[in-house]
Amino acid sequence: MHLRPLPEEHRETYREFLDYAFRPENGPDWPDERLPDPESYRPRGFYDAPRDAPVGDLDAASLRAVCAFYDFTARVRGEWHPLPGVSAVASPPEARRRGHIAAMLDDLLAEFRDTGRYLSALWPFKYAFYRRFGWATANNYAKTTVPPDELAAVAADPDGEFVRLDADDWARVEGVYAAAATADLAVNRSEGWIRHRLFRGWDDDPFVYGWERDGDLRGYVVYDVTGDWESRTLTVAELVAVDADARAQLLRFLRDHDSQVDEVVLSSEHASTRLIDDLTDPRAATVEIKPGPMVRIVDVSAALEAVSLPADTVCDLVLAVEDDRCDWNDGPFGLAVADGEASVEPVGDDIAPDATVEIGALSQLLVGARSVEALARTEHLAVADGRAADALDAVFSERDLYLREGF
Repeated sequence: MHLRPLPEEHRETYREFLDYAFRPENGPDWPDERLPDPESYRPRGFYDAPRDAPVGDLDAASLRAVCAFYDFTARVRGEWHPLPGVSAVASPPEARRRGHIAAMLDDLLAEFRDTGRYLSALWPFKYAFYRRFGWATANNYAKTTVPPDELAAVAADPDGEFVRLDADDWARVEGVYAAAATADLAVNRSEGWIRHRLFRGWDDDPFVYGWERDGDLRGYVVYDVTGDWESRTLTVAELVAVDADARAQLLRFLRDHDSQVDEVVLSSEHASTRLIDDLTDPRAATVEIKPGPMVRIVDVSAALEAVSLPADTVCDLVLAVEDDRCDWNDGPFGLAVADGEASVEPVGDDIAPDATVEIGALSQLLVGARSVEALARTEHLAVADGRAADALDAVFSERDLYLREGF
């Protein structure tokens, strides 16, 4: 069995797998034609066929599982790096519990490594499932529910104007996003992603409105409205503003729906800009903190050497990395850091490590999701002494993270 790029003629079977995995309540004939794939989408099939079988000899009947990835570039420690976003992992019910998904993910990680994609991310259906394969949680996010009239306390006085946006406004929207999405793990969005994932929906397209002053777009909000005359909810999928004034204007726009909806839900707020912190009566809001996406180092040596580290740190340690899925990562490495750059080399097993770290914890350290101190209190990181802990803490400083894309 092996993983291969999915031929176009096998897309129908691929869609059937995804429909059953993610939307079984719609039955076997749900028409999935609304979301054309952005140009960065890479579907894969896991076939029960010889690895060297020509593409033309592959039969859709031999598919045992499927997956895909978005070929993202994302900000990691302030610079752009490849970050493929794993998606659409599925198998039909008759092929489950046979190890196909595990083998497929192993092949996918090998493909990433062979093509220079040394980091990866995904949104899990179950965190424990993907933790077994080396992914670990990156950032959390907040889901805030509030009555619309409570937004009066944070809404700005009328200024500028609101405009309805459509997919042809993608470049203007991208400009706002690029100016505002400064946290690490922000994705460098393509035209296809904005057109097909921001302006399109699974069942119905969302509303997208922007706020501009003198023709200059300063922020936008993506939302839909559900319910009926008895009770309606306005759910914000994304609210992006270049500054506090633009954010306040967008909150005014949401407040002005108070005659139509009973509640406004900001479904994925950055933890550092939670609405509840600005409300006059914070008890009027309900806030749920939810776990976000997961990250994984694909290639330890390549990732640590590619990502820029704090320039004023010096480190010379031996890290014993534990990776049950990728044998090229599993073992001790010499880590030397100077002038913001790392040099990583495998070393012999006879050298006592300064720290032992699971691949998921090392992934969190590299992107700045968790501190050395926090991870050392778990079973995922063991540090030999205070000197090693201080050196690792200086090298792997915590960062502001926010991967907002769902995929």
